[in-house]
Amino acid sequence: MLCKTSGVVLNHYRYGESSAIVHIYSKDLGLQSYMVKGAFGRNKKSNFLLLQPLNIVDMVVYINPRKEIQTIKEFRPVKILFRIPFSQSRRAQAFLITELLGKVLQNDNGDESLFSFLQNSISVLDSDCCGIENFHIWFIFNLSRYLGFLPQNNCDDFTSYFDFYEACFVTSQPLHPHYLAPSDAIYFKRLFDIDIDHLPGLASNIHQRRLLLDSVILLYKLHQPAKIQLKSLSVLKELFH
Repeated sequence: MLCKTSGVVLNHYRYGESSAIVHIYSKDLGLQSYMVKGAFGRNKKSNFLLLQPLNIVDMVVYINPRKEIQTIKEFRPVKILFRIPFSQSRRAQAFLITELLGKVLQNDNGDESLFSFLQNSISVLDSDCCGIENFHIWFIFNLSRYLGFLPQNNCDDFTSYFDFYEACFVTSQPLHPHYLAPSDAIYFKRLFDIDIDHLPGLASNIHQRRLLLDSVILLYKLHQPAKIQLKSLSVLKELFH
């Protein structure tokens, strides 16, 4: 069966002498694995787009429900990335994001609203917007909305502790260790209030950035069935902290 769709390239691994298995999240098919022949051979220039993390491509693919690995008939870039492949900080964020997406996204029928969120977010990461060092924190937090565990924004004068298990602000210190005291929860509150156009206001120093990144990762570890262990996390922490 032939299917025409758009997809976001996540990651790949080498297969044989010159081929690659590429993981792509598409608007209509969800997370799929595709065989790309000649990815490291003579045709590697034309196939490079399928190996570059966060590239967005229009594709025509062969789908066989009985096979775990599908085949791409043809593809073309939706938009060429100008900054992500050539910026150390953006590239590090891209590796963290694609590693996380590979663990939490499902092989299902796709989600148009999630795909739109990914597409718009990638455009921002590839732009010259200010506060780009906070982008990955904003992205990971807002991705939770599409995964079904976006925390409740109920902070007020009485609910000033943030409970990671309950994913909401609470009135008193929880009996378990996974919480933020009011002095730190006030920074976590920014994640609800700051949109993509105001990234500089999310975290302004090392302490705030580390606190927020550790917080959103903990949220995933507690609320995702998949085991979240991110190899690229230490690299990103070194780069931005």
